Amino acid sequence: MQEQGLSMMGTSGGGGIGGLTDVSMEVSGDQRRQLKAEIATHPLYEQLLSAHVACLRVATPIDQLPLIDAQLSQSHHLLRSYASQQQQHHNYPLSPHERQELDNFLAQYLLVLCSFKEQLQQHVRVHAVEAVMACREIEQNLQVLTGNLQSLSRLCIYHYMGTIA
Repeated sequence: MQEQGLSMMGTSGGGGIGGLTDVSMEVSGDQRRQLKAEIATHPLYEQLLSAHVACLRVATPIDQLPLIDAQLSQSHHLLRSYASQQQQHHNYPLSPHERQELDNFLAQYLLVLCSFKEQLQQHVRVHAVEAVMACREIEQNLQVLTGNLQSLSRLCIYHYMGTIA
């Protein structure tokens, strides 16, 4: 995981919408780990992980899906690690305002992931239909050239529709 670029929302007296502005802050390694633990133990975390994996599954070839499952099984070890770390080290607890910001951010992120999955599915469907149509055109051309009817379009339909199932 890339930890550099981690920034927090801060409040300031002026500027920004509702007094909020983006403030990049130097975050220590302990604070970074604590923030990760807060996210990993958040009530929406499992839904976020599920939504993220659902996005990955949309366009991943069927033969590559076991790789996602393997990574997912390893993520549970990471979750347990962060959960135990959060219980041991409450050096940097979130303020009520920061907790509300985290809640809002994760809820919005979940909505974005769900919307993104729908867009990915639509994109894959459109391209699958285009691919099947192209296979049918190739099959028709092959039939004209050879006089034989091949089952190329059925093979294409199985291949492309199987990836969006």
